[in-house]
Formats: sequence, C-alpha cells, structure tokens
Amino acid sequence: MKTEDIKNIIVPILESHQVFLVELNISKENVIGVFVDAMQGVNIQTCMAISREIEEHLDRETEDFELTVSSAGIGYPFKVEGQYQKNLGKKVEIKLGDNTKFSGIMTAFDAEQISIEYEEKKTIEGTRKKQLVKIERNIPRKDIKEIRDIVEF
Repeated sequence: MKTEDIKNIIVPILESHQVFLVELNISKENVIGVFVDAMQGVNIQTCMAISREIEEHLDRETEDFELTVSSAGIGYPFKVEGQYQKNLGKKVEIKLGDNTKFSGIMTAFDAEQISIEYEEKKTIEGTRKKQLVKIERNIPRKDIKEIRDIVEF
C-alpha cells in the first residue's frame, strides 16, 4: 500500500469527523498507523468510528494489513499546523536544536516563528530582590527541534 493512496482514502473520512491528520505511518509489515487530532480533542469512540470507515475502504482480499487509529494526544510532538492552532494560548514546551528547553504560553505562530510568553525572575533596576517578569520571546521555527503541549494539574 502506498502512503498517498491511503491518505486519499482517509482524509475525507477524517474531515467528516472534524478531525485532522497528524501523522500516517505504514510499516514494512503493512501496519497502518493513523494519528489524528481535533480542536476539541479526540475520544476513543471517534477513533473507533474512523477505524471502521477506513477499513470499509480497504480490501483485505487484495492486501493484508493491520490498522491503528489513535489520538495524537497530550505530549505528542507537533507535526501539523492544526496542532499549533489548537494550542494557541496554551502552555507548550519548546526544545531547540541545541537541546535548550523553554516553556510558556504560545501567544502566536506563523510559518517563520513561534511566540511564547513566560515568567522569569530578574533583578529590577533600583531593587535588590528578584521579581517575576513576563517575557515575550520569538523563536524562529527553523531553530525548533520539537514542540509539544503541556498539561498542568
């Protein structure tokens, strides 16, 4: 099975369920892994329904396969623009190419950069104590090795 053929089958199915494709993997053993997400999140019932619909469009008589449909859930690295959009205004962790990590609220993104806001203790001029200061930082996307969402309890 070719990735493009599978993608042509699954994208309309995903759109009908208001979810978007994050990643599609097909192993040498014909294990098809479909990772999806949605602005409001994805539950197990949605994954099951999508899986059934995809299977209806694939022929096991022609080619044997194993299909897994799952949510690209919390902590899954961002791979598509929909994940950035979903997490706008939420806390994210960014790992740069040199393995430096930043976490903060993603306030904006575009094709070139990500903007995050975080607090850092800094000495304010005229005082001796360090105080929490809000910092807005723009990080070029080319410098980002990985970005993922963070959930705090």
